[in-house]
Order: sequence, then structure tokens, then C-alpha cells
Amino acid sequence: MTNTQRPVLSGPLHVVWHVLLVVFGWGLFGGFWWVVLQQGPHSLTNIVWLIGGALVALPVVTLYWVMHNRGIYARKGPRQQVRIVETGYLQDWAGRRVHADFTLLQRAAWISIDSTADEKHFLMPSAGQKRLEAA
Repeated sequence: MTNTQRPVLSGPLHVVWHVLLVVFGWGLFGGFWWVVLQQGPHSLTNIVWLIGGALVALPVVTLYWVMHNRGIYARKGPRQQVRIVETGYLQDWAGRRVHADFTLLQRAAWISIDSTADEKHFLMPSAGQKRLEAA
């Protein structure tokens, strides 16, 4: 397997969109810092309210999410198997040609992906090949 760089964005409009998003994000970040710097010193009361609100709001949102998931479990019951979805496709999001035997890969314990600028190969390494762990 070769280590190659990820392919560039798929066209000038894609590049422009990414540049606009980055500029907007940095502008928003700088704008909020400008507002903070213009306000001067903050009272300890505001900071206590901010921390206290976060200590209440975050557990409430988390509890809501847990209850939502438990409700799904109560309606549908435990999962019996992995949901089967159609996985065959010829191109990935970047327009690279995909080479894979998806029916064989469904039973694989692990999969290696060899990616170049033009193609992507999904491979099930042979039994004798050592598995590389992520660092």
C-alpha cells in the first residue's frame, strides 16, 4: 500500500466555497473577540452566571439526548443485526474510481484502503499479512 497525499478539491467552485467558509469562520471569530475587547472588564457575577448556566444546560441537553435514545430503544427494541444498506458505488465524493468487491468486504474483520489521486481500492488483506494499528 502506498501513502499518497489526499487529492485536491474537485474544481474551482469547491475551492472558492472552502475559502469563503474559512474566511467567514475567521471573521466571526475575530468579530466576537472585537466585541469582547470593546466591552472592557467583566464583573465576576457575569462569569459565575456563565459557568453556572453551562453546568446546568450541558447536563440537561445530555439527559434529553439519553432519554431520546432510550425512547427509540423502547419503541424499536434492541438491535438484532446490522442494518443492510446498498454499498456498491463506482465513484467516491472526490470523483475517484472505486474498485471493491463489496459482498466480500462485508465479511471482513478489517479493510485496507489504497487511495491515489485517481483511484481508490478497498482491499481485504490476506490472512498472513500483519494488521497495522493506528498510532
